[in-house]
Amino acid sequence: MADQLFGPEFAQLRLHCTVMVDEVILLQSEFSTASAGSELAILPPVSGGSDHATVDYTSLLRVAVLTVSDRASAGEYEDLTGPAVEAVLTGGLAATVVLRAVVPDERSEIVKVLIRWCDVDQVDLVLTNGGTGLAPRDVTPEATREVLDVEAPGIGELMRSVGLQHTAFAALSRQYAGRRGKTFLLNLPGSVAGATESLEAVIQILPHACATARS
Repeated sequence: MADQLFGPEFAQLRLHCTVMVDEVILLQSEFSTASAGSELAILPPVSGGSDHATVDYTSLLRVAVLTVSDRASAGEYEDLTGPAVEAVLTGGLAATVVLRAVVPDERSEIVKVLIRWCDVDQVDLVLTNGGTGLAPRDVTPEATREVLDVEAPGIGELMRSVGLQHTAFAALSRQYAGRRGKTFLLNLPGSVAGATESLEAVIQILPHACATARS
């Protein structure tokens, strides 16, 4: 609806900018259903005054957090890792968490959510937590690898190297990262400690990773 009202220029613009209605970030999937509101803001991704403008996503990152857990999705216990991940992220980058979900350890369910968040909602960053171990039900890395266009193996290596400073069991964690379309995806462990330590290890390079994915 918005593209029909404002034309092809707006359709192209919104692919690279953050659109806000009444100070609330609007997702790509919401353009056809959202009300007009009283104030529309279009925030460009480019900042800086040098001859070579740099992309700054530090304050504009739109993030989706996916918790993968059979028990949490069944309501058998409260998801503590997802909120902990959000706290580290928003505290370290001032990013905005625009989507969150809890799904069971089912590869097809994980794939479906990841594709929707990347291709339809077009968030900047997707963080998953859970399902990165060696148990038969741990399939998050396989689901993530299935949807990635490009892998970034160094991210997982960095997280594991930091984790090994705390426990040798970090070597058993299988964490993938990479790009799908213009979205950067990152797997985190399922425990609160493992997830937050892993995220803290790479949080300062995530804006650049997301900017590169968007370029």
